[in-house]
Amino acid sequence: MRRLQRNSLTYLLAAGALAGFGGQAWAVEGGAGMYILGSKTTMAGAVPPPGTYTQQTFYYYSGENGGSIPQGGRLEVGIDGEAFIGLSSVIWSGDGSAMGGRPFFGLTLPWGYKESNVDATLTAPNGAVLSANKSQDSFTFGDPVLSGGLGWGQGPVMGSLTLMVNVPVGDYDQARSTNVAFNHWAYDLTGAVTWMNPDTGWQANLAAGVTFNDENDDTEYESGDEFHLEAAVGKTLANGVMLGLQGYYYKQISDDTGAGTFGPFRGEVTALGPAVSWQGNWWETPVTLEARWFHEFDATNRLEGDAILFNMTIPLGGKS
Repeated sequence: MRRLQRNSLTYLLAAGALAGFGGQAWAVEGGAGMYILGSKTTMAGAVPPPGTYTQQTFYYYSGENGGSIPQGGRLEVGIDGEAFIGLSSVIWSGDGSAMGGRPFFGLTLPWGYKESNVDATLTAPNGAVLSANKSQDSFTFGDPVLSGGLGWGQGPVMGSLTLMVNVPVGDYDQARSTNVAFNHWAYDLTGAVTWMNPDTGWQANLAAGVTFNDENDDTEYESGDEFHLEAAVGKTLANGVMLGLQGYYYKQISDDTGAGTFGPFRGEVTALGPAVSWQGNWWETPVTLEARWFHEFDATNRLEGDAILFNMTIPLGGKS
């Protein structure tokens, strides 16, 4: 009886620990990396004409994950999360040349709401059931992201190389599982190419990149490096509307390390979905609006769900 009580207490404590780690979703700290999957699909390799632009992005994600751990009984764990993130950006595109390409720079300020729920249920060998639950939500500001790169070509083939740097100065609380900030330096290098046929309106896009993560000093946790691949095809109609099909593939390519790791778990997921965009004028101001939807499948060691991206880009000055 004492052995069973000790085992049950161990399982309950394990469930509580998992509940406190709700944002983890098994791989990479917080369950997501700094790079927003699906952000480079249609027009992936294109760099805007010389000028200064403002871009507002709204990102919504809802997903869940579940699993079981057999150990003299069975611990069932269910995790679900929801996020609504806004990214306010300013982008400057130059008209000069560097290494044969046109330079561009950007600054992005993330903010938003996150919610996580974790349920853990233990079925002991004698049939006794113990359970634990934890829910948390918050509205916070994330880490600013600096970006810069080069763009080549005016068509029909265009390419770009972009470096993004996550600067860990956002609102972060180690005890909070719903942080928007990552609290560690991270770097993403992504190359993209776009082919367009101006006569038919068809386009094809491909982008690939790697995110490199430094250690979170507060938690002593270091997420593994992450590979992402995105692709899209689309057709622009005469009224300025573009319809497309897009997708992404994500795979963690090295293990998480440091305090709090549960094991050599590496995340992986695939997603597909439609895209629609419109380019035209509002009160003589050029505006680009775009909506993207992704449905994820074949997820391993991470949440699996649906993501929606909405972008609005407006030139602030210079040429457009």
